[in-house]
Amino acid sequence: MSITLELSDEVTQQAEHYARQQGRSLVALVEEYLRQLAAKPVPPLAPAVQELYGILELPAGFDYKTQRDEQAS
Repeated sequence: MSITLELSDEVTQQAEHYARQQGRSLVALVEEYLRQLAAKPVPPLAPAVQELYGILELPAGFDYKTQRDEQAS
């Protein structure tokens, strides 16, 4: 399977530099990281968070990033 990621130029350059230092490809590093992430057990939510989970219903297509950026302006 193939996926496309959109990353900032700065992050991409730093990651490619790190991969070269490790003697590995960027693809290999990303794949290894995702495997490790998938293998980690997900910790349970704290009881207070569980209580709040699902309490808000947002409109379809709601984009919190847009809302956040508009509030910051």
